[in-house]
Parts: sequence; C-alpha cells; structure tokens
Amino acid sequence: MTYNKNTTCILPWISLDRNGDTSEPAFAPCCLYQAQDKPKYTFEEYWHSKELTKIKEEMRNGIKPSGCWKCWHDEDAGKKSMRQSVNEPRLQLHENLIQKNNKELKPIQVKLLASASCNLACRMCQSHISSKVFKVWEAIGRATKEPYKYDYDSENIIRENAESIRYIDLIGGEPFYHKRVHRLIDWLVENNHANHITIYVTTNAMLLNDGLIKNLKQFENVVIIVSLDAVGKKHEYIRPGANWDTIIKNIDRLIANKLNVIIQPVISAINILCLPELIDWCQQRKLHMTQMCLVHNPDELHPKNLPSALRHLVDPRFQSFLSEDKTIDCLEFIKKLDKHWNTKIYDVMPEWKEVYNKKSKGDTL
Repeated sequence: MTYNKNTTCILPWISLDRNGDTSEPAFAPCCLYQAQDKPKYTFEEYWHSKELTKIKEEMRNGIKPSGCWKCWHDEDAGKKSMRQSVNEPRLQLHENLIQKNNKELKPIQVKLLASASCNLACRMCQSHISSKVFKVWEAIGRATKEPYKYDYDSENIIRENAESIRYIDLIGGEPFYHKRVHRLIDWLVENNHANHITIYVTTNAMLLNDGLIKNLKQFENVVIIVSLDAVGKKHEYIRPGANWDTIIKNIDRLIANKLNVIIQPVISAINILCLPELIDWCQQRKLHMTQMCLVHNPDELHPKNLPSALRHLVDPRFQSFLSEDKTIDCLEFIKKLDKHWNTKIYDVMPEWKEVYNKKSKGDTL
C-alpha cells in the first residue's frame, strides 16, 4: 500500500471529531486541527467535503496539511505529537482504508461533546467549556463565551452507525454530569454494541456509581482519563468543588473493576511546581500518566507567566514550558479567583506567599 507514513495520520479516514475551542465546535479530524475558516458543515457535508478530501490527498503524497500545524510543530520540536500517538495503535490496524474514497468510508471513531455542564469550576478552565466557570467569570467581570451545548449530532451519528463504530471519546464539561451520556451508554449496552467499542472518558472522577461501572465493564475496552493536577488539598484548590478522598475512592473502584485508569494533568502556572509530587504519587500507585495538556487560555495561567521569583523552583523536566516570553501577569487573575472563592493560594502552596503579598520587580513585563 502506497502512502507517506511521515505525513499520514489515520484520523481523517476514521474519525469524526470536534474543535472544542469555540462555543459552536465544528466537525474536524481531531481536536487540534485548525482550518483557516471553520464552515458549519453537517456531518454528511463534512464527511464528503473537499476540505477532508484534500487533507487525505496531501497526507498520502507527503505534504503536511496546514491545519495540522500543531502536530508538525511538536514533531519539529522533538516532542511526540498526537498524530504519532494515534498512529501507534491504529495506523496499521486501519491502513486498508487509506486508499478508499469518501463514499466507501464510515466514521469508526466519534467524539461526543457532552456539553459544558460541569460539577466543578476549575481555575484554569474556560467559560465555554464549563458552566460553573462561566458563572465564576461573570462574577469576577471577565469576558465570557457562551458554553457549548450537548452534541446531539454526534450522538445521532453514534446511534446510526453503532454497528461500525469502534471508538467513542466522551468529553465535557464533565461527561458523567449529563443524563444523556448515561442513557447513551445504557442504549449501547442494551443493544449489544458495547462489546465491540472502546470508550474513552475524560472525567474529574467525582461522579461514579455502581450502575455506571457495571455498564462500562460491558465495553470491549474502557479508558478512564482522570484529570488530576496535584495531590490532596492542592488539587482541591485548583479545581473548586473537587474532593480528594472521593476521587481516590473512585479511582480505586475503577481499578478494582479492571477498568483502565490514566492520569492526565493540565500544566498551568498554578500547578507547575506541584508536578513532581504528582508524578511520584502516580508512580507509587502504579498509575500511568498520559501526555500532559498545556494551558493556553486563560493566557494568564500559561506556565510561561509564572512569577519570576518562583521560576527557579520549577523542576528541570518542566523548564521548557517557561521558554516563551511572558505575556501577562498571572497574579492578578489568581487573586481575583482567590477573592471569589475566599481562598489564598499560599495556604496550600506556601512557596507562593512572598510573591503573592509583594510582587518583585522581575515580575513586570
């Protein structure tokens, strides 16, 4: 089979994803893909579009599609890209699809955005991704984007193509916070589709119950991606509404039921100093940590905006996240959130106390 493995990603042939960076996410091959413009295709329009056809042609012929620049950027920097991560388990498995035309293909991997409904108000999240964060940003006078709605289109696509679907990716908000997600899981189990589907769920691990776990065990494979940013009270500070004891109890329940658990931190100015402790905690419990996400928005919480007086405390493994020039002071935003929640970051992270109460001259832009 002739295609260029250095530029090919299997996702355009198998995946129906959404760009989650707007209030009205558009169909895309993956969540990182960025077209110059994002037309609001219907599923059929997108699946047979000139845009998707061009992406496939370029990849096969050794051309790097411009909308995939984030992966090319990572690969040029020596980092493992999403393209490379996805290709490892799936390219060879599905490479027979690469020469097929659009009419012969059906989506076998679907992402379902379970709306922005969420039970937490994570400090590094955005207003259109969490309903709770939307309310917080309104309260502190920060500009908001309308929270995105439940993705009925993708749910219908899953139901209509359930026999051929092999992978489902559930994200929120908090997927397990939405009743339709539970009903969809029930339907897949009751109609004998779960046994050929691998389901991925990105969750804060606060909302698990025995019935849900029993249903999840019916799927061919389950990967629970637990969002953890620090250990104990530090994590609770970063994600208001979280309860560390509940999270640990639920992780233990998942493992006891032989469901795969992966830990995924979001690297921000708030938690970059906490990462070594989190890594040690994962290693002690033999929990795998997947590729860390990086906060880009809100911009204040990008690690590059960590106060200068704290930068020497960053573990050498994470110094590269400080390589970009500062763009804005993170302390003002952190203090606004602290005022809203009646908290102080240094109560759980004492190293912040001096810089919090008196900014150094090095923190000016």
